[in-house]
Amino acid sequence: MATFDKLGETVRESWDTLAEGWQDLWNKARNAITRFTPASESDQTFGNRWGLLSAELHETRDGVTVEIEAPGLGKDDFTIFVSGQTLVVRGTRQASSERKEGHYHITERAYGRFERTFPLPIEVDEARTSASYRRGVLRIELPKSEKAQPRIVSVN
Repeated sequence: MATFDKLGETVRESWDTLAEGWQDLWNKARNAITRFTPASESDQTFGNRWGLLSAELHETRDGVTVEIEAPGLGKDDFTIFVSGQTLVVRGTRQASSERKEGHYHITERAYGRFERTFPLPIEVDEARTSASYRRGVLRIELPKSEKAQPRIVSVN
């Protein structure tokens, strides 16, 4: 009977490890998965799709940097705004209109309008926010507001 007990314990541990791994994957991916809604008649072919816009949000002493992987877009395809402690990035990925014949066997890219919302960990200076787009990565720099800046206190 001890062998069955040991086997049962091993199976439970394996199951717990697998469940923990799936939970970790879900936590990492759930905010990156973004809904794309058709922006034009040509995009209707693909219908509503889900796509991945992976992002990193990093806080430094001076501010917050957000980087979003968004290949295939141009800098004019984005609308960015900050409201309070929330960053919103909207955009549109246009479907290619070059293909006139044939049919798709695999289509994993999403086209249309999308929106990602990021809760910011600190209050930022909205007026000094800047953005750049290079090599498929949108980078947004959000300087800390004066209230959020660390205050240095001198000792008398």
